[in-house]
Amino acid sequence: MSKILFKKAQFFLSRLGYGKIESFKEIKDGRNSQVYKLKVDQNNFILKVYGDKKKLRIKREKIFYEYLKKIEKKNIVNPLGFNIGLNMALYPYVNGHKIKKIRDDYIEELVNFINQINKKKKFIKLPYAIDAIKDRKNHINLCQHKLNQMKKVKLKSKIMKEFSFFLNNKLFPKFLEIKKSFINKKLYSLYKTKLTKNEMIVSPSDFGFHNILKSKSNFFFFDFEYAGLDDPVKLICDFFCQPDQSLTALQKKIFIKKLSFKNHSSKQLEFLTKLFIPFHTLKWCCIMLNEFKNDINMSNKKLSIKRNKIMKKQLRKSKIYFNKNFEDK
Repeated sequence: MSKILFKKAQFFLSRLGYGKIESFKEIKDGRNSQVYKLKVDQNNFILKVYGDKKKLRIKREKIFYEYLKKIEKKNIVNPLGFNIGLNMALYPYVNGHKIKKIRDDYIEELVNFINQINKKKKFIKLPYAIDAIKDRKNHINLCQHKLNQMKKVKLKSKIMKEFSFFLNNKLFPKFLEIKKSFINKKLYSLYKTKLTKNEMIVSPSDFGFHNILKSKSNFFFFDFEYAGLDDPVKLICDFFCQPDQSLTALQKKIFIKKLSFKNHSSKQLEFLTKLFIPFHTLKWCCIMLNEFKNDINMSNKKLSIKRNKIMKKQLRKSKIYFNKNFEDK
């Protein structure tokens, strides 16, 4: 932690009426944000520092929390304050734990959350979710876009050869294969289906058990920097594709069956999910490789070694995920 970050955090907390920071510990260092656990006035807090310079993520998260407050949603980690200028948000510390073993009744808790935030949806101030699907052809285009981004990566390292081989001999051929299969099924009319705002849903977007804390019998939802209006099919596909959670076939059925959207039946959602999920599965292979796009000064030896370790880990993870979903079946 830098002295500059500490001073900014102290200034932010002082503006909110809190005292001096007694302890400051990093608990998450992500690509888009860093998360710290603070102790102030004998109480624990969570400080989130957003990574994007344009401050779009903090603005999106603030808007979404305002929406949740407006509809009186309670089982969320309510923010204590945002500072757009400093790109920081403060949250209470919830003494809970991440869910490792997923039970069927836990799936229903997640479905209830989605249904409740869509009961009184007011679209006036809600933006589109990041990578929102406004036209169902974009399920395919989004996958291709992620692949094309990977194609632009240029690194001079040993790991790059392995990355390039995986990209050119596995990911791209698989994309062409599933796209050809999609077209051959004569479902091209769906490929052009545009969605109205009424057909879109309020979506947390980055939705899964990784963004939920369980405290006793209560579930607390958090992390809405990707949230907004989206195609319900994308929400389902992304939830099913989350690489760090394993759902049974029954749990997937429960999730779709219990969803209650005015303009979408369970049968329609199940059909469309089956149709588009291969593209999202491939998209997630690319998401796991995002570290390859990270622009770091490779002349710094320590950073270079650290980054190479992360890239190896993520490439291995992406390969395992790809094989599990496409080659081991």
